[in-house]
Amino acid sequence: MGRSLSLISLNKGVQLIGGALWALIIPRWLGPEAYGQFALATAISLLLWWVGDLGGLEVFGRFIPTWQARQPELVRKLFGQMFWIRCLIGASLVPLMLIVGPWIAPWLQGWPAALTGLAAGLHIVSWTSYHLLYARNEMGKWAVELSWRLITQLPLILLVGKWGLTAQLAAFTVNEAIYLALALIWTRRWFSREALRPDWAFVRPYLRLGAGFWATNAGLIILFRSGTILVQIFTGDPVQVSYYDLALIVFFLVYTIVDQLVRSFLPTVSEFQEGGQRERVASWLQVVTQWGAALGVMAVVGAQYTAQWIMPFVLGAAYGESARVLQVMLLALPALVLVSVGTVATAVRASARAKIIAILAGLVVFYGSSPFLGRSYGAVGVAAALTLGLTSYALVLFAFVRRDLQVRWLALLGIFGLGVPFLAFQPLIVPHGFLLAVAATVLAVSLYLVAALGLRLLSPAPIRLATRLLSNR
Repeated sequence: MGRSLSLISLNKGVQLIGGALWALIIPRWLGPEAYGQFALATAISLLLWWVGDLGGLEVFGRFIPTWQARQPELVRKLFGQMFWIRCLIGASLVPLMLIVGPWIAPWLQGWPAALTGLAAGLHIVSWTSYHLLYARNEMGKWAVELSWRLITQLPLILLVGKWGLTAQLAAFTVNEAIYLALALIWTRRWFSREALRPDWAFVRPYLRLGAGFWATNAGLIILFRSGTILVQIFTGDPVQVSYYDLALIVFFLVYTIVDQLVRSFLPTVSEFQEGGQRERVASWLQVVTQWGAALGVMAVVGAQYTAQWIMPFVLGAAYGESARVLQVMLLALPALVLVSVGTVATAVRASARAKIIAILAGLVVFYGSSPFLGRSYGAVGVAAALTLGLTSYALVLFAFVRRDLQVRWLALLGIFGLGVPFLAFQPLIVPHGFLLAVAATVLAVSLYLVAALGLRLLSPAPIRLATRLLSNR
């Protein structure tokens, strides 16, 4: 577990650097309107990824860790079946986008529409390999998929971006091809001709199980990514779209760090479950829930103190409004930790029922509130609707899985509530400069950790683990 967390943390550092460079260079270089068009096209491509998700991460993470030593032929079989199915799905997305692209925006037709679909198809095919790497506990390679993406995409966009949207989307597609090639190289020994022959009798039960996780994963990405499209629909202003998309990029940088750290526990926890060590499963899920929620609270406090200084400095004064959008989005982060841990718990159970009900609740809240909030407040309003939807999703899911996590409502409320007093100091700190905001963030986070540990809201186990890793013991 410690090794996996270390590898993911290293890749997350790269992701933060890539996100910072992207935000510093590309929006300012393209300008708000051109960047807004590119952001909308890539948001649609990211939405299309989830057509081919098939719950693969949860299915692979649940079964392959227990197969790979005793039944490697089953690993090859499941890998091969999911690969050819995703190839068919990926191939269908180009004609789909040629049909629906012009309905979304008048400039999304012809080559821009085709490239949007092609990039999504390449990503879907690569997922089969990355999900296998995840299930085999090769966390360093699995984390490459998201962590290095903006690092490699940046020079490609800089090379051709000034030639227009078609050239930008061509660079975006080439970037997807790079990660597909890496994935195929890393998993090449798991391909076999026999495993690639269609076998519905074998794959049907896994597709049925994955369908529940697919529905919830698709619902979550719809919550995340359809907001960009809704801003376009409600405001008709690419500049507002750019505010929302840039805030979402930063939000994803923070969220995926926490989410991948939590998800890295699934293969090991699945082995505990198969070995009958249910007390150990519950113990680790409890620790992950506590610390994940605390990390979310600390990120919210830091963003409230510093975002109004950092975002305009990095992006330029023209994007200053994106700071408010980000601050609203990040209010959902502590609750989203419950989604990540709930995903691990439901995958260990091999049941997606709780996630399906929870995501439906989140979608109802999001789409019920976004028309009023989006039309009234633009990008900030849609961000508020996103926060309401994500929080509803997380709380409903937690209500289903809290017995697995062995975390009491009052303890969880204590972790969240302990951060509220620090938010009250924001109006006193922000107007007095960036250095004071940074110093206040460090002080607030330190006090929060001391108080949470002193009140026994957090287990000291991760600190002991970190100490052992650093001392090479």
